[in-house]
Amino acid sequence: MPITRRLDLVNLVRELAENRISAIEIVREALSNAKDHGAKRVWIRTTRDARNQVSILIIDDGEGMDEERLEAFWGVGASVKSTSAIGYKGHGTKLFFDCARLSVASRSRDSAWRLTQLDQPLRAAQESIEDLPLPAAHPLHGALAKLDLLGGTGTAISIEALGSEDRAELLSRQRIESFCDWFSVIGDVRSGLFDSRKQFHDAIASNDPVLDYLRRNDSELVPIDVQLRINGEKGYRPLGQGPGAADKDFLSNWRDDLEAHADHPALLAFGHRFANFHESQHGASRVRDDMSALRLTDPTNWSTDDGLAVVARVEGHRRQRQTYLEASWQNHRGLYKFDDRFGLWLCRDFVPVAQRNDLLRRALDQALPARARFEIRSLRNWKVFVNDQGFRPTANRNDIANQAVQEDRIITTLVGFLRESLKQPAFTAWVGRLQAAARERARDREVAQIEDRRSDIRKWMSGTSKGDIELADVSNFARLDPEQSMRLRAPQSEQELFFIYALLSGRHEMPVSLMEYNASQGVDAIGLLNEKGLLDTPESLVRVELKLDIQASHPIHHFFDAIDLILCWKVGRLGKIWEETSATVGDLRRRTPSRTEPGLDTHEIAYEGEQGPRVIPILQLSELFRTEKPKARRSR
Repeated sequence: MPITRRLDLVNLVRELAENRISAIEIVREALSNAKDHGAKRVWIRTTRDARNQVSILIIDDGEGMDEERLEAFWGVGASVKSTSAIGYKGHGTKLFFDCARLSVASRSRDSAWRLTQLDQPLRAAQESIEDLPLPAAHPLHGALAKLDLLGGTGTAISIEALGSEDRAELLSRQRIESFCDWFSVIGDVRSGLFDSRKQFHDAIASNDPVLDYLRRNDSELVPIDVQLRINGEKGYRPLGQGPGAADKDFLSNWRDDLEAHADHPALLAFGHRFANFHESQHGASRVRDDMSALRLTDPTNWSTDDGLAVVARVEGHRRQRQTYLEASWQNHRGLYKFDDRFGLWLCRDFVPVAQRNDLLRRALDQALPARARFEIRSLRNWKVFVNDQGFRPTANRNDIANQAVQEDRIITTLVGFLRESLKQPAFTAWVGRLQAAARERARDREVAQIEDRRSDIRKWMSGTSKGDIELADVSNFARLDPEQSMRLRAPQSEQELFFIYALLSGRHEMPVSLMEYNASQGVDAIGLLNEKGLLDTPESLVRVELKLDIQASHPIHHFFDAIDLILCWKVGRLGKIWEETSATVGDLRRRTPSRTEPGLDTHEIAYEGEQGPRVIPILQLSELFRTEKPKARRSR
């Protein structure tokens, strides 16, 4: 007996309507459809009524929807777009269905304005919809008349009483503007191939031949004039031109572009906003002071023969803070954190879809040589967009369904672009500045950390504590005979070296007495200097690093400026030796003459510090045992 299939359209429509992250995705879908329908202008109005219900009105002057398109709009899984188009699945408009009433007025070239509408569209997914002439008394007729659009083609969509829990997001002009800039068709990332957004707009306005390079893998470079009227505003205004002072911050850093294209308002809403190109001429002492904004790809080198396109830029922290005023950082509230937006994004139609910073990290690891690597735990300096018209966005357009099979190809392409970028003097200089700034920050942190520990020991020594102990005052045990000794093997690790030195300090007057040891916090120990001539310092408490062995070409893994003295078991090959990074190099050499008796300070590291030449003495503990043979253990 055959099985009868059950098709629950109501449940399917509800799933598609709720298949979103934010209610603002309605705006993204509306702008995509308006562009597909050839619109040059779009008007978006949001309102809130006395019952706190939020509604949105979207109008465009495109070619309108004929009967076939209207059937696809109201249907499920139906579309008139080709399978290569991003909206071919016919799911996007279902975001509009989560409302109390959905009304659509449209006029195509061969028809008058028509009206279709449905109450509670989520529950009425299987009901038929009447297609009627648009009545003059209908609110959509009045809205079209005010915009003087009744004589042309276009579409008007009214979504009343949205059901989305986050519907209040649609009442913020700045949130809508920022979302449009990053996630919609008007935020086309190809603007990042130019030194400035103004250059991108100038190329479009003049139909510059360079646009031929941008039209590969094609998504048409069509500007759309977007006008917003948000939550009680008295009239429609372009993006970045809201009635409040804060609203104008959105495009305040692109004022030259606004003025240059005052007669082309559509350009103001087209092309993602990147910080204008700026090449810093000197290094910053801190990463957060970096003012760089570099373009790594341009219209002539941004795409591959197999359809992958890369828009890549790097921007310094300070440049970002001064440019993207709607972002948030320490003591500055905003709409998003830099780490949430910047990094690497996979795109379709040159619009960001999914953030995949792991791919960028893997590409950086492969592309950058060891000496050029720097801290990449945070990728907020990078703005990289990888576009492929072969990517298949998921139903809610918030991920790429076939990204896994594309990963190797993406990484290979990114590695190639990054290696080419290393040939650009501006980029290599930026990497060097970032390295230097990160190194200075790490050095300052390590020096401050060991200074805090030294301060704690100083306070303990100058005060009294109930937890103090006196090693010489142990009455329960008889003292060892001076001839007795404990037999130990030579140390095999840094911890064993510390153990041996501590035992020796209990019996002998060592040049330094270790007062505190913590190998998990930077430099290993704080010591009390007993041999005053060992160091040219007025400090009695010195910073001590322990090493099992030291030899040239083996880095210390700490900053020289944070170390006063090194205690090791054995010194090997002499020559150049590095600190935490390869930036500061010291000379590992013999120390002549020795300043201790016996001569434990056999070697030293000489280097050029911030305050001038500096020397770090090295105590080689194996010198105490060089001529002695282990004594036989005596019975007690």
